[in-house]
Amino acid sequence: MDEFFFTYDLLKDGRIVRRGKGTVARRDADAIESYLERRYGERRWHRFVYQWHSTESAALKAEERKIDAFERRTGAKPPWNVHRGGGGGMRYLRCKSLLADGRSCRHLAIRGFYGFCGVHA
Repeated sequence: MDEFFFTYDLLKDGRIVRRGKGTVARRDADAIESYLERRYGERRWHRFVYQWHSTESAALKAEERKIDAFERRTGAKPPWNVHRGGGGGMRYLRCKSLLADGRSCRHLAIRGFYGFCGVHA
């Protein structure tokens, strides 16, 4: 089964209310809309904008950057990210190495590398 990874912005009245990432089995907008309706239930958003990514790791990094950029610009996270999280909901573990500047490595850990990504093993 193929998996296609994407990030999305949910908009209501032209304002972003949620930023996130997801996975669908078909690479089309209808599959994303169906995913969003299943995930959020009642449709309280008017429109969504999405971007495809080659891997879950790439989608996760993009989601984090988008949430961080929104927070820097507005001083707060998108309203639904505050209540429902975001920027970390993934199926895989992150590399547990620290970079030279003290930040955590953003790569995913490789199975069998004791929690490291392969670059830091």
